[in-house]
Amino acid sequence: MANVEFRLDHQGLAALLRGPEVHDLIMDRARGGAQFAQRIAPRRTGEYAANLRAEDGGLGGRRNDRPVGLIVATAPHSAAVEWGNECQPHAYHVLSRTIDIVEAG
Repeated sequence: MANVEFRLDHQGLAALLRGPEVHDLIMDRARGGAQFAQRIAPRRTGEYAANLRAEDGGLGGRRNDRPVGLIVATAPHSAAVEWGNECQPHAYHVLSRTIDIVEAG
C-alpha cells in the first residue's frame, strides 16, 4: 500500500474561498433564501414580502476574508413581523425560519 501525504495549502484554500465560484454559490443560496422568505411571508399588504431580497455582504467571517450573502428585510415594519410587538402580537419569524432552511441546504 502506497503512502499518501497531504499538505494543506492555506493560501490556495483562502484564494479558492474568496474566488468567484464560491461567491456565486453563496449568492445563489442567499437568493434562494430570499425567495423562500417571500413565499412564507405574511401577506396583509404585501409590502413586507416585496421588500425581502438578497444582497452581497462583501467579505466577512472571523478574518474578514470570506464572501457573505445577506437576506434582508427593508419594510419599515420588518422587526414587528419577525419578533412581534404591541401592534403585531404574532411573531412570524420569517428570517429565522429562512436561515434554518438555508443552513440545512
